[in-house]
Amino acid sequence: MIEYVHVNWNPEADGQRGSWQNSACEISLPEGVYDGQLEQKDITKKHWKNSDSRPNCFIKSCRQKFSLIERPHHCRRCGEVFCSTCLKYQRKLNVLANPDPEGKPYKVCRTCFEEGRDSQGCVRSLSEEFKALKRSAKGQQLRQEYANTTSSWRDKLDIKQECQRLLMGFQKSIGTSEVMRTLQELRTVIATPDWQKSSLWMQENMSEVCQSCRTKFSLLKKKRHCKVCGVVLCKSCSYEELLIYLPDERDPEEITPQLGVIKFIGCPVVEPEICLLLHICCLCKEKLVDIQLSAVELSSKSKGASEFISKLLTVDGTTSDLQNKIVDQLKKYQEIIESLEDNTTRASSVIDEKGKHISNTKVLAKAQEDLSDYLAQYVLKVKLAKRLQPEAISDTQKILMKNYLRAKSEFYLDNIYTFRKMKAKLGDSAPAEVLDFIQRTVDRHAIVSSELYIRQLAFETIHMCDKYKLEESIPRLLTPVDEAIEGEAKACLLNDKEDWDLHLQHLHQMIQAQIKDHRLIRTSRRYLAQSGAMHAAEIMFRRSREILEQVHIQLAMKSANRSFPASKKALIEACEKAAKLDVKDVIKS
Repeated sequence: MIEYVHVNWNPEADGQRGSWQNSACEISLPEGVYDGQLEQKDITKKHWKNSDSRPNCFIKSCRQKFSLIERPHHCRRCGEVFCSTCLKYQRKLNVLANPDPEGKPYKVCRTCFEEGRDSQGCVRSLSEEFKALKRSAKGQQLRQEYANTTSSWRDKLDIKQECQRLLMGFQKSIGTSEVMRTLQELRTVIATPDWQKSSLWMQENMSEVCQSCRTKFSLLKKKRHCKVCGVVLCKSCSYEELLIYLPDERDPEEITPQLGVIKFIGCPVVEPEICLLLHICCLCKEKLVDIQLSAVELSSKSKGASEFISKLLTVDGTTSDLQNKIVDQLKKYQEIIESLEDNTTRASSVIDEKGKHISNTKVLAKAQEDLSDYLAQYVLKVKLAKRLQPEAISDTQKILMKNYLRAKSEFYLDNIYTFRKMKAKLGDSAPAEVLDFIQRTVDRHAIVSSELYIRQLAFETIHMCDKYKLEESIPRLLTPVDEAIEGEAKACLLNDKEDWDLHLQHLHQMIQAQIKDHRLIRTSRRYLAQSGAMHAAEIMFRRSREILEQVHIQLAMKSANRSFPASKKALIEACEKAAKLDVKDVIKS
């Protein structure tokens, strides 16, 4: 039970201090209270690091040595010691050194400045964003109501018949005279021709608002008509994307106009010489795009493009899975970096599947290695997609391939930039021993993985050459690569004080298991029965080139630039020599 006591305010004679009194207790107010206001105290310094123990700037990339000229300065937020150049940021903090929009601006380091700056210690008005969202929601509601109320007349609209009306009217309007073709666009500006008016044409004087967003028309808000269905729209709700044109590559005597929605496959990439752009509404645009894409798909099938599309879809399925893995791994990598930057969780650990505790540093090294591996695999899969050759007679396939490769390249560039940015952020905040441990772990795993791949490939090629009586040009090509990787792998493991003999024993065991269950080179029984040694030579030659390229990309992306120079050089030389070889060089004469 809580007992409440009624007390009264009893002011003192000097008017500066007072007390709450009753017969049972007396509660005195602290110094500095006057008219209910508490005097502002200076920011706390209890968390400041001792400047005597910090002879250099805390930022690893700076490490400025302090002197009589360059004095040490404390970050008011984290308490670390920095030089004046690295402490040029300001942040609003309260007396407890926490971000507070109502606090005073104090000097902070870059890390503390960027920490939660979008939500803490900043004042920003969201009124405009709220109004924009409100207008968008209202417009969407009105469009939904309009769609429900106008479903009856739109169901009666025959969009194919309306498109045929536009094509016939355009054909008659341009005729065979060059003068008429030149004046066509000028005449449409003066007045709307009858062939551009649909059977459900809505008179301009009958509508005072846009039929999509319900905005009132005015001198500044002009009216637009959808040339397919005839509905009245404002400029924002109409799209000038319906192209009626005569193909440039045609018989000069032939006048057969065509219709398409620009920026979609099936429409000319370059604007034809004789063409006209018309306004359409959103609903008509969606229907026309569906019709256009269906026609393109049907045309591609008739030209025998199903094989190319199926191969592209197979490669795209793999790259899409890798994209999801890259995005998820980037989020995990960022979370671990943020946990290492937090002083309260720097020494914490996580629990793996076996119930063992693993430090955050080891988890970060594993996350960085996995992310580098996914990015390397993604590069290889995109290179495989580049080898797909579209049909020479199909311009649509060429445009599709060009746009596909552009999208994949943009995804890689965006994510590799984010990855490098997070690594730079980690380098600014993490201690040198943590960074060195992470890089040594990633380098060790990268060189051991490369050693496993090249050694297994060498064993399989030697076995195939002996079995199918082939020239040993591929095994001889792999020998210097294997020697270079083995030498640098041994140096790396011995530097980490690991047992080299035990490593070789485990390596041979893993290669035996891999050859038994997961071979790098697999032949086809059917093709062996048809071609014999030729098929074995072709598959060995192709897979050897692919694996050499794969190992080189993975080693280059995982390890540091200065690490394993001999192995990287040997891999590059092997890839160049393999590119000059031919399948006939592998088959004995």
